[in-house]
Amino acid sequence: MASKRKRLILLLSSCLVLVLLCFSVEAKCRSGCDLALASYYIWEGSNLTYISSIFNQTIPEILRQNPHVPNQDSIHSGTRINIPFSCECLTGDFLGHNFEYLTQGGDTYEKIARIAFANLTNGNWIQVVNIYDPTRLPNSVFINVTVNCSCGDSRVSEDYGLFETYPLRPGENLSSVANASGAPAELLQRFNPGSNFSAGSGIVFVPAKG
Repeated sequence: MASKRKRLILLLSSCLVLVLLCFSVEAKCRSGCDLALASYYIWEGSNLTYISSIFNQTIPEILRQNPHVPNQDSIHSGTRINIPFSCECLTGDFLGHNFEYLTQGGDTYEKIARIAFANLTNGNWIQVVNIYDPTRLPNSVFINVTVNCSCGDSRVSEDYGLFETYPLRPGENLSSVANASGAPAELLQRFNPGSNFSAGSGIVFVPAKG
């Protein structure tokens, strides 16, 4: 009788562990949002035709999010423009969007992240979601490029629902990002806990105007 009781206790304990494990792996996101923005740093030689192709957005739609750019021939290297995209809950784990990129001669995961996608992601992150050896990336194949995004955090503020995925660059800091975005520095810190705005790399999420 005692043996049966011990087995029952062990069975109930195992069930409890399984329940706790199920709760621990509960989805970190349930849904995304229709619109997010990628803050794209214009590098020398890029143009809206190229940018629109890799983000699968029309030029008029991109210009609509950039009223400071009067036409497609007026973008200047060293400036930023906003690229619209949908922000989705991927695998229940994080908010992001998978873009398809057609590889070209000389491409590496790191080069695609740094140049084509202007540091909106990184080489390691691209490698994780693709099957090709990083030392032998074939030409003219489509690969996945995942860019993270944010739909806001109601625990911080319910006043903001549109966010930029913003790659930090050398020389920027919390003050300069706050001035550029118009968002209070304290709010930026609360939306990006633990982020170092002076790191010169990495991404933060910045409230944006629609």
